[in-house]
Amino acid sequence: MIKIKIKYLTLITLFIFSSYLLHGCGEDSVAPPADNVDFSSMSSGDTIGGDIGILVLDTVKVLIKDIKLNVANANQDSTNFKVGPYVLYLNLVSSVNIVSTAYIPPGTYDKVKFDIHKLGDNETPPDPDFLDANGRYSVVVKGTYNGLPFIFKSNKSAHQKLTFPGNLQVSASGKSNITLQVKPYLWFIKNGVYLDPSDPANESDIDNNIKDNINNNFKCFVDNDRNGIPD
Repeated sequence: MIKIKIKYLTLITLFIFSSYLLHGCGEDSVAPPADNVDFSSMSSGDTIGGDIGILVLDTVKVLIKDIKLNVANANQDSTNFKVGPYVLYLNLVSSVNIVSTAYIPPGTYDKVKFDIHKLGDNETPPDPDFLDANGRYSVVVKGTYNGLPFIFKSNKSAHQKLTFPGNLQVSASGKSNITLQVKPYLWFIKNGVYLDPSDPANESDIDNNIKDNINNNFKCFVDNDRNGIPD
């Protein structure tokens, strides 16, 4: 009987001790740090052709992934911002919209890097417009040309490395913002002539414009007050 009581008391003691450890671990767990950097975008809301409205863009979506911030004064040293893929919905009224947010180690950063790329065969599109019976796409544009609706899709890819005009200072407290500026109307002009997106003969020129514009005219800058102007 004494041995049974001792075993019983031992089990109770172990149970109480285990409960204490579990309770203590729960209290000591550290919450993840709060997000301290926003990645935003803005685009021009201009209509080509003035009051005539030759080309009017209603929707512009770009598929991006592998967003990274480059540490200033460091060789090949970067910090992952978001892996993605994410759909960059361009607001065509020149307002600044947040694409994604994340926690970045405090420090100084001078560049942002990301990929514009159609999805692989084993990836699920975050938006059904990027996949149809004809293939997978990286850019989707909807609008009107001379009053007639069109949908233009491109599978062009580009790796971007954009240098900030002024370095991004990230702190553990507070929140910083970088804004990506895009001008999608330039995709539909060649030598000053408007390109009809619904004409198959213009597909190659528009595709090349998209790739060239991504490589040469995308801008990214520190914009902590989110007014679309570099700080």
